[in-house]
Amino acid sequence: MRVFTDEELYPVAQECEKTGKHVPQEMIDKMSKNGILRMRLGPGKHLHGHTLMGVMKGEEFDYFHDLIVTQEMVRANARGFQDGNMAGMTISLTAVLQFANNEAWKNKIAEEVFSGRKKICLAITEAFAGSDVAGLRTTAEKTPDGKHYIVNGTKKWITNGVFCDYFVTGVKTDKGLSVILIERQEGVETSAIKTSYSPAAGTTYITFDNVKVPVENLLGVENKGIHVILSNFNHERWFMACAVIRWSRTITEECMKWANQRLVFGKKLMEQPVIRQKYITTISMFMIRRY
Repeated sequence: MRVFTDEELYPVAQECEKTGKHVPQEMIDKMSKNGILRMRLGPGKHLHGHTLMGVMKGEEFDYFHDLIVTQEMVRANARGFQDGNMAGMTISLTAVLQFANNEAWKNKIAEEVFSGRKKICLAITEAFAGSDVAGLRTTAEKTPDGKHYIVNGTKKWITNGVFCDYFVTGVKTDKGLSVILIERQEGVETSAIKTSYSPAAGTTYITFDNVKVPVENLLGVENKGIHVILSNFNHERWFMACAVIRWSRTITEECMKWANQRLVFGKKLMEQPVIRQKYITTISMFMIRRY
């Protein structure tokens, strides 16, 4: 993973971060070929029968390896690109794998995404409902024949949404929350949102206008989507923690380089006792969190 990040990912990440371009298909294809797309979802049956990076069986992959994959990819040092590089898949395809109600359909979606042919994202957050998941306003009403949902509403700050084919979407149904997979089609509109970091992240505003979705696209149980949503957050929070710890190390490394260059009062900044104490405290904190 370190060699792949340094030789393949880093140059692309830096270029996309500067230009705001989305992750190129060529990079997605390379990650797919090496099993990286599968590894980013953590341990599970989706890895079984696959060789990872040409050196490891998928059955052997555990959460320690998951941590390594996440922390090595963070070393590309491009915060917007980091999210733009299929982070939407990492936090959404998990819901399909765990809660799809049809095995053949699940495998079809998974294979399309793992191959890089299709892109997927998580569409939960709205302008008035972020952390308050229960406050979602997007609705899904069944047609009279009960065969489809008609979805109306908006989603905001959706990572990767502008270039995705599938949207794992939180909606209000008649007696509670539900989660359904919506395919890009007529009535689905996506537009980029300008944010404080690189447009490479593909941050998106989504509008669903009378979108017709088969009831078979329901994930989990109707009106019990809160379980799907909260359960799906587990791996997302895990890999975010892994990433933040590695970013803390990167920032500390950069600060130490600067402190060894900057001259103040006739000394390098690093030679000042108070600065050395700050570094000791900082390093101790992220080492404790890491181990």
